[in-house]
Amino acid sequence: MFLNSPEHNFIWQGTDKKILCQLSMLERSMAQSSEDQALLVEESINHAKEAVMLDIKDGNSWYNLGNAYLTSFFASGAWDKARLHHSIKAYQNAEKDETMKLNPDLYYNCATAYKYLENYESAIRGFEAAALKDPALRADIEVQKIINLLDKLENAMKVPSVTIGRLRPKRSASLVSSLNEVNFKLFHKKATISILSGGLNKTVAVVCKVVLWIRHDDDAPLYYLTCDLDQSYFILSVYGLQNEAIKEGDRVVLLEPYYKILDISWKEQRYKFKSIR
Repeated sequence: MFLNSPEHNFIWQGTDKKILCQLSMLERSMAQSSEDQALLVEESINHAKEAVMLDIKDGNSWYNLGNAYLTSFFASGAWDKARLHHSIKAYQNAEKDETMKLNPDLYYNCATAYKYLENYESAIRGFEAAALKDPALRADIEVQKIINLLDKLENAMKVPSVTIGRLRPKRSASLVSSLNEVNFKLFHKKATISILSGGLNKTVAVVCKVVLWIRHDDDAPLYYLTCDLDQSYFILSVYGLQNEAIKEGDRVVLLEPYYKILDISWKEQRYKFKSIR
């Protein structure tokens, strides 16, 4: 492949940070239409890192590295959140360079990374900052999409309180029984959301039933209202799957779930609910 040819190595070896950044950008652009997408994106990250090492105070090099990691998140199937954390760290380093504070794309892209980490409060702040610096980016639309999503998630969590009183005891018992029937031959202990710790819960599995698919403006993640063995309801977010992969009424086993309580305050509105990713 050309990018691994001796001529290519001669071009970039020993060159400055600007050329390395340009090469990193070129590789990401080429990856969009290449069968070697993953390889090209990794090369983009490596060259972005090399540019940073040449001048760790250069905000543009850090910004380019953040973009490379953000691209790799989507290229790898939008599930590896470690790449989002790397991306945000790079963007934060870029912002330390005063010249980069004028770049609206920096705030927009960092907000995008926060959004896919489901850190919605930071995402909203970032999109609003981008909108102030460049209204043409239409980042205000992204803010509204997040607010719409939070409204939908909150409304979904209200469904159990409205309907659970209408469930007959036999139907309620049937729900629990159907979840108890789920068996798996793995070294995981069945758990309910009430005993989970914040973050990754190793060696346990939550058995739940999908009550509702929550449609929203973006393709990812997929959101579901789900119910566990204790009839506790929570939001399940799923990455890297097509819409049809999980359906309402399905029983799902969540191995080593990542648990957190989403608690977001924005303009006198507060959203709070339990979530598993």
